[in-house]
Amino acid sequence: MKAFFSFTSASRRSFLHIAIPGIAIAAGCVLAVHAAAPKKSSDTANADWAAYEGNADGNHYTPLSQINQSNVDQLKVAWTYDIGASISTGNPLVVKDVMYVIGRNGSIAALDAASGREIWVSEPKMVSPRQRGLAYWESTDHTKKRIVFFLANRIRQIDANTGKLDPGYNVDLKQGLERDPETIFNVQNSSPPRVWHDTLLVGSSPGEEYGSPVGDIRAYDLNTGSLIWQFHTIPMPGEPHADEWGPNPRAFHGGTNNWSEASVDEKRGILYAGTGAPTYDFWGVDRPGDNRYADSLLAIDIPTGKLLWTFQDVHHDLWDYDLASTPVLFTAKSHGKAVDAVAIAGKTGFLFAFDRVTGKPLFPIEERPVPQGEHMEGEKLSPTQPFPAVLKPFIRQNYTAADIDPAIPEPERSEIIRRFNTVRWDGMFTPPSTRPTLQTASSNGGANFGMTAADPVRGRVYVIGFNIPDVIELKKSVPKFGAGNNPMERGRSLYQQNCSMCHGPDRMGHSPNYPSLVGVGARMNQEELTDFIHNGRAPMPGFPNITGQSMTDLLTYVNNGFMPSDAPPRKVMKGLAEGEPRWRTDYGYWYSKSTGDGVMRPPWTVLTAYDMNTGRQIWQVPVDSDPNYPDKSIKTGTGDLTKFGIVITGGNLLFVPEPRLQKLMAVDPDTGKTVWEGNLPEKAVGIPAAYSVDGREYIAVPAASGVTPRTAKGGTAPEVHNQFVVFALPEKK
Repeated sequence: MKAFFSFTSASRRSFLHIAIPGIAIAAGCVLAVHAAAPKKSSDTANADWAAYEGNADGNHYTPLSQINQSNVDQLKVAWTYDIGASISTGNPLVVKDVMYVIGRNGSIAALDAASGREIWVSEPKMVSPRQRGLAYWESTDHTKKRIVFFLANRIRQIDANTGKLDPGYNVDLKQGLERDPETIFNVQNSSPPRVWHDTLLVGSSPGEEYGSPVGDIRAYDLNTGSLIWQFHTIPMPGEPHADEWGPNPRAFHGGTNNWSEASVDEKRGILYAGTGAPTYDFWGVDRPGDNRYADSLLAIDIPTGKLLWTFQDVHHDLWDYDLASTPVLFTAKSHGKAVDAVAIAGKTGFLFAFDRVTGKPLFPIEERPVPQGEHMEGEKLSPTQPFPAVLKPFIRQNYTAADIDPAIPEPERSEIIRRFNTVRWDGMFTPPSTRPTLQTASSNGGANFGMTAADPVRGRVYVIGFNIPDVIELKKSVPKFGAGNNPMERGRSLYQQNCSMCHGPDRMGHSPNYPSLVGVGARMNQEELTDFIHNGRAPMPGFPNITGQSMTDLLTYVNNGFMPSDAPPRKVMKGLAEGEPRWRTDYGYWYSKSTGDGVMRPPWTVLTAYDMNTGRQIWQVPVDSDPNYPDKSIKTGTGDLTKFGIVITGGNLLFVPEPRLQKLMAVDPDTGKTVWEGNLPEKAVGIPAAYSVDGREYIAVPAASGVTPRTAKGGTAPEVHNQFVVFALPEKK
């Protein structure tokens, strides 16, 4: 086994080797650099949180230190902002004393960051509830201040001073993807774009079904909207690595997209973007080869759009193992020298770290053999996959029947054990087949969006990871059709076949995991609902074979005729007829029907701290808990794959939401121990924000992920008050 690092010009089977003999000794005499104490920072009168995840580094870090371990127990709610029944996972922006949030009915609101007072509120339906944040841009002459966001597959801007939409800035994201735009259902991203000077850097969420468009990374001029460059994540014929995709690589293949967030080295002008799996996620017969640049960390020169270096963490992905977390930037000691580094965590549970200029790994990475057993006919498996040799995984990658949660009541627990003993599993990267196959690191497990953070001063990385496996099974399926003479009848038929088991025969839902669908059309538009149904959202599997008119029928029924029954079906790409059978699987998230939690014993969610100066895992602790779990002495983790993030402060604290407990906690970064918890009115998701105004430090968290409560049939639902909650120390009198 040999350590390697990979540039785009080198095949992994002819990679360069790094001579690091006696790594344990080297770690003792060269890499054993104790983490520096937090840098003392005087609390600036006005410290911003001016970008998604805090800054372009994507590391969730603020140097603010007014709130620290000596006074964190004095934190109180300073103010709240009510968004009613709307759901928002958006990370707030704070620029020059003004906070920008995704508010009521998909509006964008500007608030006084010290009091929560509304300054302006935009028109409703500006953004989707699934959008995780906004981008802020100011022209070099300071005459233009804009909030940048996605709307209806376009890039739009509103005036940051007034909230008024700029009618002249309207970039169509469906153009330029080697697809008939009418065949593209969605391409806009759920994560906000990145801003570098007057350049907007844009990823995409094109979907995961056959015929999804390519996920190219694009740069646009923030003044004119013109395209500056377009990086082909699936190569054009004749470009490097095109031979890894089969003939006409961009004609039918899609995905390979930066759907999470990217980060930017602002000084060097380098974009770091992690990409997802190619489509179709679990069947790759028509895309032989490693499929670069899927599942890769890309370092792109922003002025030119040229690839500087790349690392692929999964070759020929058949497991939907996207690099879904943000690449975080920090500085660490390596061989006695300070190195500007980038780290990225994967769904696999592996953490990788590199010199952000050269792409050289901070710690050895080895190509190791992986299972080559039963697989789909014609599939060309990769014989090896990259494994970190020093950085330990942050989730469990192996389970036995003894790990089935003892809290699951009989007879369900025995049935789960019986199923576990029959599923295929030969180790990490067991290829999917027509038999049920265990994924110990699930397609929605490991690390996901917003779940990685870095302390740039101490050279530490913190990762939230999910310990929830799934079971996938490939079946040849065709799109589903409902019986009936009109859209409502056909939609009811489809609903009863596919949705009623979880959401109830009357659409009232089953708490806590399956919300009511009554009135869902008032909260989400047709594109958003279709995206949910096609792609799923834990614990709901995706239903990619409900398409065309069938999808229109289902939405018509779910929304009591709210959707127009004569809506035209989406145009299908040539070669992908609506009735054509294809190999598909649902995501197979494995939950107990009795408890609603994962089938394996807790913890289901863990927070892990790494010292990137040495590669040592400092500590790992469960985070959040199921309040109904019988054993009250342990923290179980969320158990439902809710995504949430971390804020690191110069006050030697980590602020972490606990969604199911409806709390915000402060954690000691040296021990992992909780030093404070504050109550929230709702389940918190997304990423908190830290900022200061007039010398006072604030911590803001979106407690805005609640759904309309379930009521008796025909009853009136109580009012919902989802909120942004802002904490601060008591004001000095």
